[in-house]
Amino acid sequence: MRKTKAFKEAVAQTLTELARREATLAPATVADTIEQQVTTVSERLGIQVRSAWRYFDASVTADRLAQSVASYEESSSEKGVGQAPMPPIDNPELALVLAGVPDSLAQTGGDR
Repeated sequence: MRKTKAFKEAVAQTLTELARREATLAPATVADTIEQQVTTVSERLGIQVRSAWRYFDASVTADRLAQSVASYEESSSEKGVGQAPMPPIDNPELALVLAGVPDSLAQTGGDR
């Protein structure tokens, strides 16, 4: 399926639509999504894959993908995903580690 002209055009159209919505996804992710959609339509309707392409709409696919990206980013930013955990300032282990930093820097010359 991925080598067909219809598939390549569908991926290109969907990526263009995503760019208009200012959403960024890897082309491989878009290709995987399109392949899954067309295969699912084919199976559910009991038709051949080449006939399922008439039900594909790049704009609708881009809308759904953009919504997924936005919802993922929103949920990730709320939970502090991507930020290193920081222990409380009064943590004794943290105080011990920080107390040794100046000595360690002086010994290794790391402060240059």
